[in-house]
Amino acid sequence: MDLETDMSRFDDFVILTTTYKTVHNHELTVNLLYPKSLNELSQQLRTRPVLLRYHGGGLVAGSSLYPAFFNPWYLELAKENSAIIVSPDYRLLPESSVMEILEDVEDNWKWIHQALPAFLEQQTQGTIQADLSRIMCVGDSAGGYLSLQMGLNHASEIRAINAVYPVVDPRSPYFCNGQERRVFNMPTIPRDCLERHMEEVKRQETLTQKPVIVSSGAGNERLELMFSLCQHGRLGSLFPDNTIAPYPLKKLDEGARFPRGGVLVLHGKDDTVAPVEQSYGLASKLAEIDPELNFKLIVRDGEHGFDHSAKLRDEWLWNAVQDILKAWLE
Repeated sequence: MDLETDMSRFDDFVILTTTYKTVHNHELTVNLLYPKSLNELSQQLRTRPVLLRYHGGGLVAGSSLYPAFFNPWYLELAKENSAIIVSPDYRLLPESSVMEILEDVEDNWKWIHQALPAFLEQQTQGTIQADLSRIMCVGDSAGGYLSLQMGLNHASEIRAINAVYPVVDPRSPYFCNGQERRVFNMPTIPRDCLERHMEEVKRQETLTQKPVIVSSGAGNERLELMFSLCQHGRLGSLFPDNTIAPYPLKKLDEGARFPRGGVLVLHGKDDTVAPVEQSYGLASKLAEIDPELNFKLIVRDGEHGFDHSAKLRDEWLWNAVQDILKAWLE
């Protein structure tokens, strides 16, 4: 079965889906996944820690349950610790803005604290509860970027962060200089993919007299748009330059800090989507301004997505996650 449609990796989980906000009649959904084995735990063990997980896709593609972008070892982590995964969708570029995406993940954060307990109560007849004092934020690629952002925004409420090959500095030359580059050894996608896409969006908006909103994009056209932006160094052009809000390094300079439980970053040294220099830059910044932080950067051979073949109990990964697991669970 095609990796993009094979949902078998979720076979051991109960999946609950609901709407956490509506924008212009467009529902933004969040998926809750918990191990089926959790139904067998004794009552006193059913208040479970939370993995708040953001999907990748360059902020342009993907969705909260898109199998090809869902790290299998996150599912292993949830199963092993009987944890609840909260995986929200959010509006995507370029139809929406970076600031609207950040607004969505913040609104989902509010929903978690205001509505999730009652939702779980209703859906599980009170047998499963989320321990909102034990949240670890995780994600890869664009999801890694969002996990860093949320860690800086909610440092006292999130226990620890795992960001895998994250975009750290969206306005760095790699994402902004417009130079064509190799990505995954893929054929070059036309540079004007973005312009042609936006022309179609404007045509639709003219016909319907309402904004086009996309919060799930996993088809070929969407992936081509994402890779075109990567290949031609154009992603950064979609980020605003009149605020520090989308920029983790600038927020650190202004005094924001990560959760004291620590940050684990995993990156492939051969990454052609989000170069490993991004994570080295974060490491240097934190060594300078927050040397007490339990920050760990693990660089391995491999491309963007290298860890999707990893197992949680692989020695290198298991050793890497111990500090953030302790911070999350204890």
